[in-house]
Amino acid sequence: MKIIVDGMGGDEAPVHIVDGAVLAAKEFQEKNEPHRILITGPKDKIAGRIHHCHGDILLGKYIEIVHTDEWIEMHESPASALKNKVKSSMHIAMEMMKRGQADAFVSMGNTGAVMAVGSILGRIDGVARPTIGAFLPTQKGKTLILDVGVMVDCKPNHLLQFGLMGSIYMHAMMNIESPKVGLLSVGEEDNKGDELTKESNKLFREKKLFDFIGNVEGRDILKGTADVVVCDGFVGNVVLKFGESVAAFMKSRFRSVAKMSLTHKLMMLIAKPALVSVFKDMDYQEYGGVPLLGVNGVVIIGHGSSSPKALNKAIHVAKEMVEKKINEVIRQKIILS
Repeated sequence: MKIIVDGMGGDEAPVHIVDGAVLAAKEFQEKNEPHRILITGPKDKIAGRIHHCHGDILLGKYIEIVHTDEWIEMHESPASALKNKVKSSMHIAMEMMKRGQADAFVSMGNTGAVMAVGSILGRIDGVARPTIGAFLPTQKGKTLILDVGVMVDCKPNHLLQFGLMGSIYMHAMMNIESPKVGLLSVGEEDNKGDELTKESNKLFREKKLFDFIGNVEGRDILKGTADVVVCDGFVGNVVLKFGESVAAFMKSRFRSVAKMSLTHKLMMLIAKPALVSVFKDMDYQEYGGVPLLGVNGVVIIGHGSSSPKALNKAIHVAKEMVEKKINEVIRQKIILS
């Protein structure tokens, strides 16, 4: 298997990207798994960092450098990146994917640019719109929210396909026999919500493509009421950004409490191991990256500030998606729907 990594994508690229790729390659070597990681970007920068990580021995068999002179900055416009950076590390990687020279793509770079350049791959036959998911921790494990930013203006059929693709992903990747799919709304009753939500609810019930449990409210997400929560990209992105802020807010509150008195400080110290465990579940780096579903290829997108650990995890998520043939299953079920 060949997994291609955007070596210049991310806030700390190429340092964190190369470090994470080397970690993954070393794990492949230790397990004697003949997978190869291709890293796109300026050869001197990539090679220099590989040398710094003592990864020279991995070159050739486990790591390959694909030289590019350009890369897409985190602040660049997706449309501009697609049109003007055709020799970028991200663009070259997608072209290689399209030609079958790589099995999966991982980037911690500009999310909008990944989605725009990802259009090179085309959509899986029958998929109306691709979708990007995100995970939130729950009382029962984790929930996949679709969509979180690709599609701001959705139609009921788009949401139906998001639910189907999310259900397929959670079944294959999280070993959930029959993932419960909920439609995010302002009330549990079928007649609650805006026109998009009400029409989508009706369509979900008519088609019966997955285990649809009806409408769910915002408070149900962290309860783990549904394994997949479906909404349009505008709402999903608001939920995601709010969720990302919770951990930082809680840490700030705990620090404030600890400063109130010596007793409070001692209480916080005693509770620290439990708190570390809780915050670990809320750390996006534990998930590595999230899937861009519906495109003709395995694409994993990570957070711009991802650590080497997160990049390593994202590579393994991409590997697992290829092994479990997620896109082939989506293609078959979309056609049947």
